[in-house]
Amino acid sequence: MPTLLRIRSATHAGYDRITFDFVGALPGYEVRYVDKVVEDGSGRTVTMPGRRYVQIRFEPAQAHSDSGDTAVTPRRMPLGYPMLRGYVINGDFEAVLSVALGLDDVVAFRVGEIPGTPGRIYVDVAA
Repeated sequence: MPTLLRIRSATHAGYDRITFDFVGALPGYEVRYVDKVVEDGSGRTVTMPGRRYVQIRFEPAQAHSDSGDTAVTPRRMPLGYPMLRGYVINGDFEAVLSVALGLDDVVAFRVGEIPGTPGRIYVDVAA
């Protein structure tokens, strides 16, 4: 099962990037804008920085060890980048890992993969 090892972020000229490092094969993923961020399972609204939200769903994937220990900390991080305002892991259950991004506005984004060890999936948002 692909396991999220760490989340890294940075700002660059013209875009902000968030990168997800995975141990094992890269999972499948879906990236889309949502009106609000909710916790998977409970449906409770998640408060986070930003005025617009992008939901990322990785499957199959997890952010915990097989014994249940958290593999990634922090699970929530405010960021002060021009467009990317923060992220939160809002779901990690039954091989579905959800991460929400808080953005300052609706902007174009691109998603890419970098194979290797660890494998990486990145999301760039226009800044």
